[in-house]
Amino acid sequence: MLVDNQECDVVVTAVAPVGCAVDADGHDGFIDQVKHPSWWADVPRAEVGDRMRAVVLDPTRTPARFSALPVDVRIARSLRHTEPLKRLCPAPPPGEVRGVEWAVVEDALGTALPADYKRLVDTYGGGVFAGTIWLLEPDCPETMYDLLAQTAEREEILARFWEAGEAKPAEILDGDIRLVPWGYAEGSGHVLYWVVRPGVEPEEWTVILHEGRGPFWEAHEASCSQFLLDVVAGTTTSFYFSDDDHDDDHDDDHDDIDAEDRFRFIPGSRFHGGTGGTGAPPADRG
Repeated sequence: MLVDNQECDVVVTAVAPVGCAVDADGHDGFIDQVKHPSWWADVPRAEVGDRMRAVVLDPTRTPARFSALPVDVRIARSLRHTEPLKRLCPAPPPGEVRGVEWAVVEDALGTALPADYKRLVDTYGGGVFAGTIWLLEPDCPETMYDLLAQTAEREEILARFWEAGEAKPAEILDGDIRLVPWGYAEGSGHVLYWVVRPGVEPEEWTVILHEGRGPFWEAHEASCSQFLLDVVAGTTTSFYFSDDDHDDDHDDDHDDIDAEDRFRFIPGSRFHGGTGGTGAPPADRG
């Protein structure tokens, strides 16, 4: 059975002006002409017998719809961690999640955003995972939860850090690299950023953590959804969220996850106005 965003090796079985029929390990599929690289670049058109990497766009249609565009393959890879995260952390009912005009948000931010982040916000809205990691959302009425407000604020804070002589992590020393925050840790104040490099697609952005009460940074070759999934599932390699014992000197920097909270998501709306939930977002050390 095929599922959304599944990545497959397919073989072209027939070609028509509107696209090509493919076989995906015994499953029938179809690639529309605009979802084949030849529509967009000077590459050969599809021919019977061609093998290519493709992703499932819509498994409910007969035949299932696929795309062989590299951009769709990258997006599908970035979305792979959202479904398992939803299985572990149930999302609020759809009617409780505010809609987001992503084109407006991305224009204001000055960059496109990763597909997995947009999927998370469309599914959950802003709020806290596992009692510790807050997911920022655009246009939130509370600025501490707002993606755009926190991006501007963190840029000012980091500029002050660099001017004061705080060392930059090696991951952002070369090139015109921008850090865009997407989350932070309850209590400890750790900030989670995307590392945004010129010419790098949002689906290839990685995560870097800035310690809330110290100068240390921790880089992860992962998307935000993968980072969240690893924390929730207890498989993270992060010092700050792992279940390993830590020495006493660093206990204040480590975020312990309560067993009752591990598989919970609490919408940020429950915290707006300072009522309910586990408390207000952490104070900024900057």
